[in-house]
Amino acid sequence: MKHIVLFILLLAISSSCVKYVDMEHLRPDPKLVLNSVALTGSPLTATVSRTWFYTDNYPNVTIKDAKVSLYVNGQYVEDLSWHMEVSEYNSVGYYQSAYIPAEGDKIRLEVSKEGFNDVSAECVLPVKPKLLKLEVAEEESSGSYGYSYYRIVYRTTFKDRPQEGDCYMVRAMYGNPIYEYDEDMKENFFTGNYSWSNTSFDYAYEPVFNNKISVLDKLFGNDWLSGYRGRPFSDELINGQEYTLKLATSSYYGGYYPSNPDEDGNEDNVPPVYMKIYLYTLSEPYYQYLAALAELDDLSLNNDLVDAGLAEPVRVISNIVGGTGILGAASVDTLRVEVPRR
Repeated sequence: MKHIVLFILLLAISSSCVKYVDMEHLRPDPKLVLNSVALTGSPLTATVSRTWFYTDNYPNVTIKDAKVSLYVNGQYVEDLSWHMEVSEYNSVGYYQSAYIPAEGDKIRLEVSKEGFNDVSAECVLPVKPKLLKLEVAEEESSGSYGYSYYRIVYRTTFKDRPQEGDCYMVRAMYGNPIYEYDEDMKENFFTGNYSWSNTSFDYAYEPVFNNKISVLDKLFGNDWLSGYRGRPFSDELINGQEYTLKLATSSYYGGYYPSNPDEDGNEDNVPPVYMKIYLYTLSEPYYQYLAALAELDDLSLNNDLVDAGLAEPVRVISNIVGGTGILGAASVDTLRVEVPRR
């Protein structure tokens, strides 16, 4: 009984120790935020916004009247034009150039806006990777309680260059046939087009990712790695080699039930489902940026300790001089394979 009374007293005392702090004197001057990824063979796009204080309650910080100047290999090319559409960076509006970056280009962006300090950043377009082949295999795995199950594994082979420090990201998209309803025939028909959506793998199954899981994480069961929109990796384990990534589903995933078998249940005329594998080479700052974001999404002991205030949070780098954000560079190759039916 004494313990209960003591607990109630401590609870009452602690609940009365509330101190309100005015944070406005800590508000910093806002900075420009530049986010852009230069992709070989695609028009260069960028978003410009500003930093905001956490008490601002998620304001609209997109800046549409900045001057964004593009330099290629040291020469001025153009000012990027404003487009009022939703961008791939989830902003309402973006800047775009008419220039299409090529492999080896040194890209520089300079941004100015009245009331802010100017910002700038540089990157070099990396050499395009070469996917050699993409094969589908079925592999047996052991589950808990002694039972076994099968995975679909997409064996993705490429050749790493014989130099240290190459940076990559692998990404997958799943393609489903698109159907439309025919009013006259009173049935669905295949349009010939596909709907593509991001998909993920059990990245812990592949050694180039698995080596990032600490012993303590494995001990506590934190062996899941994020990667719905892809996952970065380096050539630390594969420098200069031909290597096959084993991109495995977490269970038998990849087989599908056709939407439109004929009246006899025949599936022969049903269009296939596809998996596209994208392999990107990345500039080193962009790789470090993506690796930090992936680490933040992972289930890990360090993230648990950060949430409890017992560890330093993951630091997301920026290569923007005078502001924040990222100017990344990437080149990509892709292969497509038919998903096996089950």
